[in-house]
Amino acid sequence: MKKVEKSYPLDQSPLYLMPTRKKLAGLLGFSPRALQKLADGTNNYVRFKIKQDGKERDIQAPKAIMEKVHRKLFTFLVRIEKPDYLHSGRKMHSYISNARVHRGAVPLAKLDIKKFYPSIDGGRVYRFFIEGLKCSPDVAGLLRKLCTVDGHLPTGSCLSQLLAFFSAKPMFDELHEHAIASGVKGTCYVDDLTWSGRNATGSFMWGAKQIVHSHGFSYHKDRLYSEHERKVVTGVFISGDDLQVIPSREREVWAALNALGGVNEGARLKAITSLIGKVSAFSQIDARYLAKVKALRQRQKAMKVKLARAVTV
Repeated sequence: MKKVEKSYPLDQSPLYLMPTRKKLAGLLGFSPRALQKLADGTNNYVRFKIKQDGKERDIQAPKAIMEKVHRKLFTFLVRIEKPDYLHSGRKMHSYISNARVHRGAVPLAKLDIKKFYPSIDGGRVYRFFIEGLKCSPDVAGLLRKLCTVDGHLPTGSCLSQLLAFFSAKPMFDELHEHAIASGVKGTCYVDDLTWSGRNATGSFMWGAKQIVHSHGFSYHKDRLYSEHERKVVTGVFISGDDLQVIPSREREVWAALNALGGVNEGARLKAITSLIGKVSAFSQIDARYLAKVKALRQRQKAMKVKLARAVTV
């Protein structure tokens, strides 16, 4: 059984009070010279575009050596204790647990932070390492270089989600205090902010928007729902106390299942493995998907056996 690593307070992180670049380099598995050279490099990322929701997004994905640094830093950040209102980057939490908080026939307000990762610039990252982790200025400056590209967090790094949260935590904490003072329940999932309760009104939303602006961020996709409307929260339908899979996502899964026969064996196995993850998540919303998960696992097992036999022949 895989050992589950426990979380620790911020001041127990290996990065806390990091005094020198030499010690940081040793912690990350590099020589000081090699780490500095990597930080000063101008060709550490692969750049490309993807289409998402009908729009093109710029992606900056770290190359192998930089990815090694980001993965190591991620292992430190992921273990730092996080507030209860956060549902991304936490074990046993997900977009589904985020939506589940807001079940019930109550008003609901939500908004997204606009261009979240590009808004986390080097200054915000530097302040987190200086003020949050109490690193020396030399170390914080080096970490800023290692964690950013084009002056902001890269959109294609495993590190960016958590580092974005910690770098913007003062804003998220103030929004949480605003929710508590207003008597509403609030959650955060990456850049999605959701509040529900009797007082999740236009007046509450206006206060939340002012807080976002006061921290130098912009918002979009703001929406107010009345108590009896069917709501959409982080890609999940909420109808009273019930959670439902959004039809468009359900259609995507069935289309992917129907397309499995049109690829080679190796690609088919990879596609099935990916679908198991998606359908397993859906089964947390709708129990009808449990049978489909079981069928996919059986198919995955049979395909692995088939591929193993083909290799030994």
